[in-house]
Amino acid sequence: MGQEIASGHFSVLDFSVDEASGADAHFVRDADHHRHALDAFFDRTGHNYQAFNYLGEWHSHPSFPVRPSLTDVRSMQELVDGERGIGFAVLLIVKLGFWGRFNASASLHRRALPPEMIDLRAN
Repeated sequence: MGQEIASGHFSVLDFSVDEASGADAHFVRDADHHRHALDAFFDRTGHNYQAFNYLGEWHSHPSFPVRPSLTDVRSMQELVDGERGIGFAVLLIVKLGFWGRFNASASLHRRALPPEMIDLRAN
């Protein structure tokens, strides 16, 4: 969940963590868990959906590269091509690498368009 800080530039403000589902090579989103996190975020931000909103999904690839798998891409395209009216969603994949180095990738998913890798910047 985040805020658009300039046209096409977003800042991640919060995220949910689901420690109950998934395994080393597979993750299944618990919709109820994430719905509660979204509700709390929107309550804190005054339901100002123009400035604050859902940005997408994230998960880790602890044993694999930080690029989206075919399953990841399909899941994200189903999300944006579905009936929820989501115009776009970002998939962030993270991993703790050698010597404690943080590795990450992000891909942009939009309705009826192929995924696009996007730049990440730390503040």
